[in-house]
Amino acid sequence: MKYIKNPIFIMTLCLLYLASAQAEEVASLPTIKVMADSELREEVGFVPYQEDKTVRKALQHHIQKGEQDIQNIGVNDIITPINFQPKAEQPDMSGLSPALQQYVLAVASGLQSSDPTSGLFQILKPLGIDRNNVDGFRNGTIKMNIDNEAMMKFFGDKWQPK
Repeated sequence: MKYIKNPIFIMTLCLLYLASAQAEEVASLPTIKVMADSELREEVGFVPYQEDKTVRKALQHHIQKGEQDIQNIGVNDIITPINFQPKAEQPDMSGLSPALQQYVLAVASGLQSSDPTSGLFQILKPLGIDRNNVDGFRNGTIKMNIDNEAMMKFFGDKWQPK
């Protein structure tokens, strides 16, 4: 029995030795630790800034491309009319006679129409010029007779003969 106890004892010692040897060989795994900035600086130390020229050129190219994209923005195919002209204020014609007010409004509406010459002929109407006899004026064959009474009748007190 003596012989049986020795091998069991030797085997037990061998198993304990192997188990302890394996435990020493196991490396510790990296872990994440929460550190404050000051602790991290102490652990890492001072890291000098190293400029990488290829990275800087790539960043400059990226910035320039972005600026060009902003400047060369595409136009949509949908065209929407935009009126940039502010609405005109209505003129104060309270100081004009009713006949002169109608005359000014007729001239303005004629000038704003699709055929602005109608407004011009409205201006020339007191002088006896209309669409029918304008060809005679172009040729120089019509004589004009302008009297002050007709102008006073049309313009009222505002007419001052020269």
